Amino acid sequence: MPRGEFLLEVRSEEIPARMLEPGVKELATRVFEELMARGIGPREVETGYTPRRLVLILSGLPEGEPDREEQVMGPPVRAAFTADGKPTPALLGFAKRTGLPPDQLSRVQTEKGEYLAATKKISGRSTREVLAEIVPRILAGISWAKTMRWGSGTGPWVRPVHGVVSLLDGEVVPFELFGITAGDTTEGHPTLSPAAFRIADGEDYKRQLADRHLEVRPAERRRALHDTMRSQAEALGGTLVDDPSLLDKLAAICEIPGVMEGSFGDAFLELPAEVLATSLRDHQSALTVASPGKHGKLLPYFLTVMDRPDDPAGRVRSGNEWVVAARLADARFFYGEDLKAGLARRAEQLQSLNFHERLGSYAVKTLRLESLAATICDQLGWTAEKVPAVEAARLLKVDLATEMVKEFTSLQGIMGGIYAREEGQPEAVWQAVYDQYLPASTEDPLPRGRVGQVTALADRLDTLVGIFGLGLIPTGSKDPFGLRRAAQGVVRICLEGGLALDLEKAAVEAANLFGDRLTRKPEQILEDLRHFLNDRIRYLLGLAGYAYDEIEAALAVGSSNLPDLRARVDALHKVRETPGFLTVVLAAKRIANIVKDAAERTLDEARLVEPAEKDLAAAFNELRSDIEEAAAAGDYERCLRRVADLAPVLDRFFVEVLVMAEDEAVRSNRLALLQAIGRTVSRTAKLTEMVVDKAEARAKAV
Repeated sequence: MPRGEFLLEVRSEEIPARMLEPGVKELATRVFEELMARGIGPREVETGYTPRRLVLILSGLPEGEPDREEQVMGPPVRAAFTADGKPTPALLGFAKRTGLPPDQLSRVQTEKGEYLAATKKISGRSTREVLAEIVPRILAGISWAKTMRWGSGTGPWVRPVHGVVSLLDGEVVPFELFGITAGDTTEGHPTLSPAAFRIADGEDYKRQLADRHLEVRPAERRRALHDTMRSQAEALGGTLVDDPSLLDKLAAICEIPGVMEGSFGDAFLELPAEVLATSLRDHQSALTVASPGKHGKLLPYFLTVMDRPDDPAGRVRSGNEWVVAARLADARFFYGEDLKAGLARRAEQLQSLNFHERLGSYAVKTLRLESLAATICDQLGWTAEKVPAVEAARLLKVDLATEMVKEFTSLQGIMGGIYAREEGQPEAVWQAVYDQYLPASTEDPLPRGRVGQVTALADRLDTLVGIFGLGLIPTGSKDPFGLRRAAQGVVRICLEGGLALDLEKAAVEAANLFGDRLTRKPEQILEDLRHFLNDRIRYLLGLAGYAYDEIEAALAVGSSNLPDLRARVDALHKVRETPGFLTVVLAAKRIANIVKDAAERTLDEARLVEPAEKDLAAAFNELRSDIEEAAAAGDYERCLRRVADLAPVLDRFFVEVLVMAEDEAVRSNRLALLQAIGRTVSRTAKLTEMVVDKAEARAKAV
């Protein structure tokens, strides 16, 4: 048995899957931190959990706390002695409390004067004593999302506690938790192996649980489930349809990673695969099996966990198959009813579905989306996409009134796309409806095709502008309307879809479509929305590998056209290491400092007198047209490389010319020259935002 090992297991009634990992993580973190603060931290920390037990194993614990000294402050010296130097009662009382004679007390100078003090030697407690003190307190204080009381009011805790194992080097660390005394005995599965058994240490604990087919490590349960499911799917002549989040859930709701295979009638395969998979996932926590190939169709099988190693009598399978058949029959009924009703009839019901109490129903939102989708197509010059985009916008929210989406809210958009396809809508239209919630994360693909991107963009802009127009801007972690996700979708669609759209102009159009429903003016909405979108832009461009100062420099010039913004960031990224460019960046910072308080001036080249300033003006005039031409053509790399050509003459200018000359006319003209240069070199990005070290620039120039 390894020395310094502490094993803790808390058995309870079943804890909800979503609470298990946060609960055991908080337990481990708090125990570790308290032990470290006492100088007895472990070398290793291992955690585990099942629905019925939390497990913590600490290894490499020392035998006890180190001894320490503690200074105890006593009375002030002036109050410790009488006029003739004898101890006062205050001094004698302090000496008695500390157990030291008065002559062994020390004097300490403080801000309030001189005080007597005693240095006490405190022997460190054993690790066993410390664990007995802190573990029950930490366990009782775990911040569960929901708690309960049981019996005659015991608790509160997440679920009633049934047993506690608490062993340090094989010996019980005694404490009590909610009336349960810690010991060295646990139990297996409540049905299959309920008999109690003794535990010697951590390895014995894992071995004895394994003998009973129990696994406390969730990652191992997940791996075992996935491997078994994949093998069984292959044995059925298909492949497992992966669902990582569902697999995580299955690993959390079992102690024994047993896999149950079931089947359903072939007639249910007439349902769309999305409906089949969602019904099986939501109602039965089951994964599906598809025929081999990239676009394989679903097979009439499902796989789920059964929290037991086998099902010899087939009762678990038959029970699950009975429930699945009933659920799929319901889904088939909903699907049939929706097809009979048709989208046009369902669209009438949008009048009674509120998007927001101040912003109107989904029927009103649909009218806005039709107009906004048309406007976006006009701005982009996409004439062929305008009619299908308006049609897709008309159908976008209709499935909210369908029976299927009422039953499975996760199928929003998807069902609308399926029903539109069944009614013979063009591919661009039904795909746009189907893909309307893409992308929902940084990993999701964009909507397919231009029509899908336009309608998805219109939907998000309408929501953002409407909610911002009511002043309901997300703060902290609260975002009830999903505005951060919507904003990220806007940015990704424009950036990755290459939509050269004036977002600010589109947002103003979206605000105008609300009429008098909004409480804020378009310019107020635009100001807040710009900052909100810029945060998403920073995040996404940062993920793409661009430096923060490259992003900030490009943002400072404008962020309404996102493909243009990315092109400018990319150009900065490519040229930032060139010596001449680094020199110009430093010069731009110097120019900004010189002209920051100066009024705008007009350059009169006839008043240039020094050779260095004449040469700078000549070089600038030669480059300015090239720079403007390159910037107008979107060739930002060429633009910035041409900016770098100013480096030698700028360096010479600052060495040989005094900008702030005594002659007011000369000074004004030189300021005008620098102002013109500053505007031009910042045509692509605000170079003053770039971070460049002077020594770095000199080294690059060598």
